[in-house]
Amino acid sequence: MALLKDSSTISPAIRSSRFFCSLFFLGAGVGIGAWASSLPVLSAQMDLDKAQLGLILIGFALGAIVMMTNIGRLAAIVPSSVLSLLGSLTFGAALLALPHAGGTYGLALIVFLAGTGFGTLDVSMNIAASTLERRMRRQAMSSFHAVFSFGNLIGAFVVGQILSHGGALTICLGVAGLGVAAAAVVACVGWNNSGWFDDPADSIEATDGKFDNALKNHLYLLGGLAFLAMLAEGGMMDWSAIFIVTRSGGAESTGAYGFATFAMMMATGRLFGDPLANRIGQMPMLRCCAIVCAGSVLIMILMADSLPIVLVSLAVCGLGLANVVPTLFAAAGRAGGTSAARAMSIVTTMGYAGLLLGPGLLGLIAQIWSLAGSFCVILLAFMAISASGRSVTENEATGDRPVHRSS
Repeated sequence: MALLKDSSTISPAIRSSRFFCSLFFLGAGVGIGAWASSLPVLSAQMDLDKAQLGLILIGFALGAIVMMTNIGRLAAIVPSSVLSLLGSLTFGAALLALPHAGGTYGLALIVFLAGTGFGTLDVSMNIAASTLERRMRRQAMSSFHAVFSFGNLIGAFVVGQILSHGGALTICLGVAGLGVAAAAVVACVGWNNSGWFDDPADSIEATDGKFDNALKNHLYLLGGLAFLAMLAEGGMMDWSAIFIVTRSGGAESTGAYGFATFAMMMATGRLFGDPLANRIGQMPMLRCCAIVCAGSVLIMILMADSLPIVLVSLAVCGLGLANVVPTLFAAAGRAGGTSAARAMSIVTTMGYAGLLLGPGLLGLIAQIWSLAGSFCVILLAFMAISASGRSVTENEATGDRPVHRSS
């Protein structure tokens, strides 16, 4: 398929909508960054052991997946800007309430609600981004995910600064929750005032057709690749610092800096993903990124005793991994056409299943086999993505997107 071309001038309304859509991604990133950074303090404050904390995290995952699997049907009748606002407000309110949970059960309920809010926000804002791509006739998904990544860093930095100055968990999550909600309100009001979504024909959620078998298979292929990509991403994020400390002999601080470098390279790489995809094509870029990731992980495994080489390889992996998931999400939105809400729901749910299950699965492999064995699984995932990218290209080659029937 010919990639989205820079063939049309972007109208001021679309530019404005793109800015306000980015605010949803920023708020979501800040919230997740603050949530993840606050977990050690939350665990200590609630006196949770590792098993209890694990169950709490599973509750967040369950809440997110429940909404991700159903948001496609809601998006057929409710504008994505409204869904993004509702998801943001739920997520932000849950962050505000977390420090005040009355006990383990109360905490579990609030975390589950936080997951539902984030799941709603995540799918709906990606649907909106896909809509904008469709109107601009060029890829823009990587730039939105770059905003989310920088939001992660901002959220983590703010929590770190508050804690380092003696601030309490209530302040950390309170600031984050209010930030998520405020960004969403500004985004929704500004977005709808831009005038772009006033015409229902412009909304990707306007129709919701039935998918034929060809489109279903195409979406399941994209979802499978998203599962592998996010499994690998979750594994690299959760286990790279441990790899540096246990396999490469680095200090714990070095492991932390290594992870920070990986996260920063992912955020930076997403700034350049859209121009590169629009120049060489989305699927060629996907294959190249997967090859870069596979090569860097292979070097990490083979040269584990050399800390400098491992750190450089980790940075290169972050740069390569940056645009894998955004490219797959963009492909899902294109494939779904006017039913992109359901298409995005399928692919994001499969992808986040990999992100949520991956780190635990890799930990089990590390326990039974070795940590290097876990990274071999990540290597195989990247190789599979690279090999399967051609199949995605062949499926898209028959037209602008796979055909689907309207109900």
